Amino acid sequence: MERAGMVVLLIASGALGTFPEKLIVAQEPPASLRLEPNPKVGIASLKICLRLQDDTPFLGTVSVRVMPSEGYEILGTPDKTPGDFLFSEVTPGKYFVEVNAPGYLAARLSTQVEPGHRQKTMFVAMKPRLVSKEVGNSDSAEATSMLRTKAESMFSTGITPALGTGTQRDFWRAHELEEMVPPVDASVPCPTQEILQGVGQRMAEFVGTLEKFTATETIEHYQVNQAGERKGRETRHFDYVVVVTHGEGRKFFVEEFRNGSTEIEQFPAHIATQGLPAIALIFHPLLTTDFDFRCEGMGQWKGQEAWQIHFVQRADRPVRIRSYYVGAHLYPVQLEGRVWIDPGNDQVVRVESELAIPIPDIDLKSERLMIEYGPVQFRSTGQQLWLPYFAELYVERQGKRYYRRHSFADFQLFNVDTTQSMQAPKGSYSFTNASDRDVNGQLTVIPQEGTNRESVTLRFTIPARGRVFKIVGPGKDVNLPVTAVAAATFVHNGEAGSVKVDVFLVKETTLDVVPETPVPENP
Repeated sequence: MERAGMVVLLIASGALGTFPEKLIVAQEPPASLRLEPNPKVGIASLKICLRLQDDTPFLGTVSVRVMPSEGYEILGTPDKTPGDFLFSEVTPGKYFVEVNAPGYLAARLSTQVEPGHRQKTMFVAMKPRLVSKEVGNSDSAEATSMLRTKAESMFSTGITPALGTGTQRDFWRAHELEEMVPPVDASVPCPTQEILQGVGQRMAEFVGTLEKFTATETIEHYQVNQAGERKGRETRHFDYVVVVTHGEGRKFFVEEFRNGSTEIEQFPAHIATQGLPAIALIFHPLLTTDFDFRCEGMGQWKGQEAWQIHFVQRADRPVRIRSYYVGAHLYPVQLEGRVWIDPGNDQVVRVESELAIPIPDIDLKSERLMIEYGPVQFRSTGQQLWLPYFAELYVERQGKRYYRRHSFADFQLFNVDTTQSMQAPKGSYSFTNASDRDVNGQLTVIPQEGTNRESVTLRFTIPARGRVFKIVGPGKDVNLPVTAVAAATFVHNGEAGSVKVDVFLVKETTLDVVPETPVPENP
C-alpha cells in the first residue's frame, strides 16, 4: 500500500526536512491590543475590571457604561490591562455600571465613590449566557443531551444527528459541512473584524510565548466497511511533543514528535495525523490572507453561546497550512470549514474542516477533521494555553475508509524563559510593586452586611519589584469566606500607580486604592 502522510506545512517533520516547500513563517510582533493608552488620572477615578469565571480577563466585544445617580453618563476608555476600563476625574457619589457583551448576561451594578479616594476598582464577574435550547429550535436541553448520547452510540457509522436541525449528518458526504449550517441567533450582530483581530492576537500570543509542551496521546484507528461499520480497532499510545522554534528575523516554525520521531510508519495504515495544534493558526495575522472568513452569527457549543465563523481557502493564495506527503511528493489540501469561538476570550473552542477540492492524484476523495480545544493551566509558570484535547478524523482514500480518534492528557509545559509570573492563587488579592523601593500597605476587607462578621485588616510590605498575595478563606490571611467579601480598601505609602492590585475572587467586589498614605511598618 502506498504510504500517505498527512502533514501541516507549519510542521517541520522529517518528511519535509529536505524539501524547499517547508514553510518558515516570519513572525510579526503581536497586533496592539484593542485598548487605548491609559489617560491621565484625575483626583478620583473608577476602574471597571471584567473577569471570566476562571479569573482571566474578559477580552471579547463589550459595552461598559457608567451613569451617576443624577446627571450625564461618564465617558471612559480601555485601560492598559486587557479587560479593564478606566473612568477618570470621577466626582464622589453613587454610580450605576452597565455591562453588555454578546454571549454573556447583562450586568447592572451600583457602587459608591467616596471623597478623598484616588482610585476605586470594581471587579465584575462575567457570566456566560447558558443555552437551554438549541438556537433556532424548540428542542429542550434534555432533548439536546439525548441527541448527543444518541450521536455517541452511532459513532460506528459516521452518521450522527445534527443538533438543532432535525436531520442527520453524514461525515462521508462531500461538502456536507457546507450544506449543514448550524442555526444562529440572527438578533445578535456579528462584529467580524473585531473577532478576527481578537482571535489573531490569541494565535500570535500562542506562537510568541510557547516553546514546548508535552502530552500523552491515545489514538484509536478503525477501518470502515461498506455498511459503515467500524472494524479492526488499532490503538496507539504516544509521548507527544510540540516544539515552537523562533529563528532570526522573528521567524518561527512548529515541530511535532511522537515517541521522539516523525516517522509515518508508526501510524496505523501509514496515514499520519499531524498539525492538530496548528489548524487554528489559520487566524494568525500572517496566514489570514490565505482564507476568506464569514461570520455566520452567534451559535452555540456545549451549552454556551459561541461565535460561528466559516472559512475557505482562497484560490488565488498558496496553500500553507495542510498537505499530504505521498511518494516523496507534497499535495496541497485546500480546506473549507467552520470554527466556534468563545466570545469572552477570543479562543477557538472547535474546528470542523473538510476538503474544498478532492485530490485525484492520490485518490483522496474525502477528509473530515473535527478538533476540540480547551484551556490547560500549567502550574510551573501559571500560564494558560488553549490546546487540542480531542479530535476525530474521517478519511476516504483509494476506495477505503478510515476513522481515527485522538485524545490528549497529562500536558506539561517547558519554557526557557524563567521570567514567567507566578500564578495567582484562587480566592486571593494580588499586590505588584512596580517601583524600586519597598512599599508599606494596609488592606482592609469588609464583609457583606448581615453576615455577622467583622472586617479584617492586614499590614504588610511589598518588596521593590516584588509581588505579594493575600489569600481569602477560613483560616487564611483574610479569615473570611470568599462569598462573604463585599469590598476592600488598600492604602499604601507609595506613589500613585506604583502598586498594581488584582482580585481573584470570581465574584463582584470593589476595591479602593489610596496611595501616598502613611502606613506603619509591619509589627
